[in-house]
Formats: sequence, C-alpha cells, structure tokens
Amino acid sequence: MGLLAPLFLLGLVGLVVPVLVHLTERQRRTVVDFPSLMFLRKIPFRSTQRRRIHHWTLLSIRALALLLLVAAFSRPFFENTEVAIGATLGPREVVVVLDRSYSMGYGDRWERAKTRARQVFEGLEPSDRASLVFMGRGAEALLRATSDRERLLAALDTASIGDDGTVYGPALKLAQTILEESELPNREAVIISDFQRSGWNGDEGVSFPFGTVIEPVLISDDSTPNATVASVTLQRDFFSGQERMTATARVVRREGDEPVDRTILLELDGQEVQTQTVTLDPTGSATVTFEPFTLSDVYTRGSIRLDSDALTQDNELHFVLSPGRAMRVLVLEGANPRENVSLYLETAHASEESSFQVEVRSSSTFSTEDLETTDVVVLNDIPFPQGNTEVRLRRFVEAGGGLLLVLGERSAWRTGLEEFLPGRFGPARDYSRGAARLGFLDYPHPVFELFAGPGTGDFTRARFFRSRDLQVSPEGQVLARFDDGSVALAERLVGEGSVMVWTSTMDAFWNDLAVQPVFLPFIHQLMYHLGKYRDQVPWFTAGQVLDIADPDGLVFVADRENELSPETDQVALTPGGGSIALPATVGPRFLELDEQGFYEVRPPGTNPDRVFSVAVNVDVAESELEAMDPTELAGAVASRQAGDEVGAGGETLTPEMQARNQERRQSLWRLLMVAALVLLLAETAISNWISRAATMRFEDGRSYVPSSP
Repeated sequence: MGLLAPLFLLGLVGLVVPVLVHLTERQRRTVVDFPSLMFLRKIPFRSTQRRRIHHWTLLSIRALALLLLVAAFSRPFFENTEVAIGATLGPREVVVVLDRSYSMGYGDRWERAKTRARQVFEGLEPSDRASLVFMGRGAEALLRATSDRERLLAALDTASIGDDGTVYGPALKLAQTILEESELPNREAVIISDFQRSGWNGDEGVSFPFGTVIEPVLISDDSTPNATVASVTLQRDFFSGQERMTATARVVRREGDEPVDRTILLELDGQEVQTQTVTLDPTGSATVTFEPFTLSDVYTRGSIRLDSDALTQDNELHFVLSPGRAMRVLVLEGANPRENVSLYLETAHASEESSFQVEVRSSSTFSTEDLETTDVVVLNDIPFPQGNTEVRLRRFVEAGGGLLLVLGERSAWRTGLEEFLPGRFGPARDYSRGAARLGFLDYPHPVFELFAGPGTGDFTRARFFRSRDLQVSPEGQVLARFDDGSVALAERLVGEGSVMVWTSTMDAFWNDLAVQPVFLPFIHQLMYHLGKYRDQVPWFTAGQVLDIADPDGLVFVADRENELSPETDQVALTPGGGSIALPATVGPRFLELDEQGFYEVRPPGTNPDRVFSVAVNVDVAESELEAMDPTELAGAVASRQAGDEVGAGGETLTPEMQARNQERRQSLWRLLMVAALVLLLAETAISNWISRAATMRFEDGRSYVPSSP
C-alpha cells in the first residue's frame, strides 16, 4: 500500500474531536423565573457519571468517518499489480499480448509465459472481457473481446511458438485498437514477452487509451548461453565442365564460461554427407568450410545443422539449389578481323571456374538458331548487320536478350539505327592531350555497383587514346563518361532487353583498359547485366511473401522448363504438414512463408521426382537474447494525455510517475469518500435516535435532557 499525499495523515489528530465531544460537560436546565436572584448563590453541579463515555458505537462511527476522510485525502493505492487489478471498479477490458516469436522457445520460457496468461484469464470476473493477441513479426487476435473464460483457456492451451522474430509495433497497435473500441470503464494490457531489444525502435506510434493499466511481464533467464548458425555462404564454380558448390557456415556463440566443441553437419536431400567439429569460444564466432559437392539435380535440398542447445530453431539453416546454366556469349567479328580483336573478351570469360561460355564467330555465319541458346551478343568492331540479321537481332533484344556494340575503326553509322541504339555515334577521334581517362561512372547502375566501395577497382588508371563521339538520344542513359565529358558507355532499353554501346575498343588497340585489373570484373558485370543474370536465392526468411506467379521472382529456378505454369492450379505443402491451395489466376499468387523448413509446390494430385521447393529459415536477429527494460516499453505506449506521465521521447517512468499512474487508475479515494459519507449519515440518524430515547418527561410536562450523551 502506498500514499500519494502522506502529509494528509496529520489530519488524524482530528480523531480527538469525537472524544472531546463525548467527554465535554453540557449543562441543560429548566429556566424558572424568579423575581430576584440577588440572594441566591450559584453552586455548580459536578458528576463523575457525566465524564465517562456512554455511547461507544456513536464514538466509533464518528472516529471512523474522520479516519476515512483523512485516508481519502492522502490518496492511497496498491503497489502490488495483482492486488491493484482486483481493486478496480466495474468490469474490465483485458488484452493479453503474448509473444510467440521463436526466442520464446529458449528453455521453458514458453510454458512460463502461458502459465502467466492462464492466471490472467482465470482471474476474470463474469462481467470482464478479454482478448488474446499473438505477437511475432505480425499480429493475430486469436480471440477478441470475449467473456468466455473457457474459450480463452482452450485457445491458450493449443497455442504454439512461431518461427518468426519479434516486432512489437503490429501487436501493440492491435491491442490499442481493441482497448479504444471498448466501452467498459477499466482497460488493462498485459504484455508477456522476453522483451528483446532488437524488435523495438521507439517510434512505433502506439499510445494506449488514457487510464489503461499496463502490466509488462518479463520472461527471462539469469543466463542465456546460445549458439547459432548465423549464415551460410554457397560458392558456385565449374571444374572440368561440372558445377560444384562449396558451403561455408558461420557459427556464433553468445555467453558461456569456457570454449566448447560442437558438432556441425551438412545434409543433402535428407542424407548426412559431411560432419565436422567446431570449437566455439564463450563469446565469439567460427567458420566451417565443407568439402565441395556436385549439383546433379534441380531443387537439391541442403541443411547445415548444429547439435541441440536451449534454443533449437537457430541451430539449423536450410537452402535449395539447382544446377546453374553457364551464360552463353556470342562474339561476332567481321569478315577480315583485326588480329586478336576478340582475344581479351574471350580470355576474360575463359576459365575453369567461369560461368560463361564464349563463342567467337564471323558475322557472316550467324543464324537464327544461334540466338535460341544465346544470352548476349557482342558486335565487336563491325558494321551493324543489315537485312534478316538485323531483324533477328532486334527480335532477340525485344524478347529479353542483351546486345553490346564495341565501336572501333570498322564501325559505321547508318540511318535506321536511331530507334534501336542509345544514340548516334560519329567518326573516330584522337585525344589531343595524349590520353583520356574515365571521369564519371554511374555507380548505382548494376554494371558499376560492384566498384562503388573503396578498394574495389580503379578505372582512372586506364588510358584511352581514341574513341567515337556518341550523341545520346532521350531514350538512352549515360553510364560512363571520359574526363572531357564525352560518352564512354550508354544503354537503351528495348522491349524486355537492353542495348549498350561502348565507344572504344575492348582490346589494347585504342586503350589499355584490357590490361588493367578492373577489366575482367567489368566485362563480367556487363555480361551479367545484359544477360539478366541473377544469383539463385537459396533461401527465404520466415515472414516473407513469395509470388510464385512471377517467373523473374523465382530466381532460384535454374531452367525455364522447371518453372511453375501460371495457368495451372498449385498446392503448397508446408513444413508442418499443412497445405495451401494456390488456384490458377491471372496476376500474383502469393505464398506466405511462415514456417521454418521446406515448402513444396506442385499441381494437386501429382508427385514429381524433383518437386519445386522453397527453403525458409528463421531470422537470426531473434537469436540475440538481450532484453530491454520492460518499463521503457510500458512508458512509451502509455497515454500522452497526462503531461506528467511520460516524457515526449517515451523515457522510463520515474517512481513518482508510476505511483501517480497506479493511484489514478485505482481511484481508491472515491471509495473512501463514499464510505465516509455513509458513516456520517448513519451517525446523524443514530445520534438523533439516542437523543430521543434519553429524553425524560415529568408529570407537569417539563423535560430533562442529560448533559452529555
């Protein structure tokens, strides 16, 4: 029990007033008229009977009334939360926000959280209403504003931990809405969580209604040692014509007393293929590199597993891989090409570990069949083809292919290319200063974003002796310029594909870029962009949404023949054994990835040998078990209507502020004032009755009233 204004307890001194009233001698006499009183002497009447208290009940009522008045002005309140909740007047609207993020699976946290929620529901009165809101990355109101205690307890018993992380905003917003819509006089929010700091940024914009009782329940442990498979790097390379993958796992350990050895293994399609032992320091990380393995089938499922500890969800990481297809680049030369004109282009792609297949051919032998298996065509210092070859190239680009024009001394402009190329190029020119250098690069563009960071490549070292002027059209985009402002590289989007123009050669004839260290990664980035190459996405994170109707979004699919048909009904089998219908429709078909593990997507009633699979992992940020101060969150979501409750920044409530909140929400002084008023009315009635009963009447009609009650 606490007092908001304890100085009012000095009013207890007033309790002597009823005692003095009861002990005070009150003389009551009948007035008899005499002609003269000058010969009479006044003799005071003394009686010990009058100095004793006769009516203890009346005295107690008067003293208790004064006591209640003093207590009301001292503003008492209950400091214990459970007692305080029981002290509220009228029915309550209670919202229980239960954290079901996977970090609540640490040890017995989940059972402890459910036990506390069960206590809240069991303490409901018949007139109370309650809601059960689950908190994770999103929010779900399993039951909303119901008085059925049995339904609440049954829903709680069937609840289970999810696989997503903690985000406080959505669940608290939902709780705020429920409380704002309630017409009940008392509102309470019970937030049960491990209060991970990673899920709170302080600007969620949540403000519970004025007067809401906020009870944060921290479910924590004194020590939280935990090891996590934080990430996996999958390196793809080619060796002797076969594609190989090398998996490197990073394991992080938080808290501990001494180094420990943990077992980590690699699984492929459910079979254990490699096992290693990793030594982890008390707080630190280690990397484990497995032996390379060959990808032979599409949708190969892989898992990196660490032996179990108190938090099992973050001990494994899943991925899905399919054999990649080497990007095919076709380089076209003229009938009598300059010696070694394509040597550097060919060498930049020729490697045992390269994911490119380069073929150098004469433009005269070029055919339509060549384009069916080609991703990028390079016109290396030749005039732009005419006739059927030009038509085929235009169709190739419009369908999504890439075209690169490398301008040299044999390139020539002709009318009709304005609608296809990024701009009009002119004759070759020499640089009067001896050499030009690249002065501008569009680093946000995919071609140059690899070189945006420090130490990633220096283009300024390359010297350019000759180039062709390029007047870029409004449809074109300049990606690189020389230091004199002339264009070095430009691009134009045509249909689904793109056309690029490089205004100098790709050998050592007009420049020395080909012998610079940046040449090889620059050429690779050009081909990746023109060929629309994207790395396969081996896994997704729980809580993401996947559109399976978007072929470009399914970048982990290696071959077009393995893609899902948008015109066919599909069913998704979840890792937990459930199924989700995905009917054929025009437009997006979204699949919510809520569970950790492998999703399978297939036409209903089919069982293909290699089923379309999606790997889903938990967010490793949830593995950081550091807890925030619950009062920080409670203060931030408290009502802003009372200026002295919470600072504008949502800072932690001071003890004085917490006391004011408790007293204001309970309002016990109202009960005390009502009780005091009832006692005063009762005192008046009892006093009058005693006075009437004690009155004595004589035969001549005169009455005698005792001097004191």
